[in-house]
Amino acid sequence: MTTQVKFIILAVLCVCSGDAAAINLVQNPGFEQGVAGWHYDRFAIGPNPLWAHSAPGMARLTLCATESCLDTTNHGAFLSQQLATTAGQAYELSFWVRSFTGASRLSVFWDGGLLSETGTPDGPMLQYSFSGLVASANATMLEVHGYNSLNEHMSFDDFSVVPSIRSLAPAPALEVAEPGAFALLLAAVGALVHTRRRKH
Repeated sequence: MTTQVKFIILAVLCVCSGDAAAINLVQNPGFEQGVAGWHYDRFAIGPNPLWAHSAPGMARLTLCATESCLDTTNHGAFLSQQLATTAGQAYELSFWVRSFTGASRLSVFWDGGLLSETGTPDGPMLQYSFSGLVASANATMLEVHGYNSLNEHMSFDDFSVVPSIRSLAPAPALEVAEPGAFALLLAAVGALVHTRRRKH
C-alpha cells in the first residue's frame, strides 16, 4: 500500500470519527490564566517552571504545616472550583502534584465528600487519578487540599475532569457522518483498489 493511499485512509478515518476528544470541565486547569476560575487559600498561583508540570502556570502551597489543613472543605490550604456537570454522569479526575522536600500530604473532595487523603513522596511531579466519580447535580464542587511540614514545598498543576467512558447517564445519540465524509471514504477505497490493480 503506497504512502499516499495510507494518508488518504487516515484522513478519512479522522473525518468520520468526529471530535472524540473529551472536553475538560476544569476552567484554567494549568493556571496559565492566573487565578481565573479558582477559589483558594494559602496557595500562590502563577508562573514558575520549577514547580509546574506543564510550564508556566502552577499553584504552590504557601502556608500549611498542620494536618488540620486537609480535613475540612473551604478551610485550610485548598484549591476549589465548581464544575458544570450533568447529574448522574460519571467523571474521571486527574491532576499533578510535586513535593520538593519535607513530608507532604493531600486530600481530595468531590461534591463535598472526601475521596482520598494520602501522602505524596518528594521528587518529580506525580499524577493522581480517580474514576467513577458521579455527579449528584448539574454543579459539582472539586476541592483539593495540601499540607507540607516545611510549609511551602508542594505544588499542583494540570487538573482534568472529563466524562467517564462508562457513564451512568444514557449514551448520547451517535452523530451521522455528513455525505462529504462518505464521499471521501469512497474515494479512498477507490484509490486503494486502483493501486492494487496496478501492482498486478
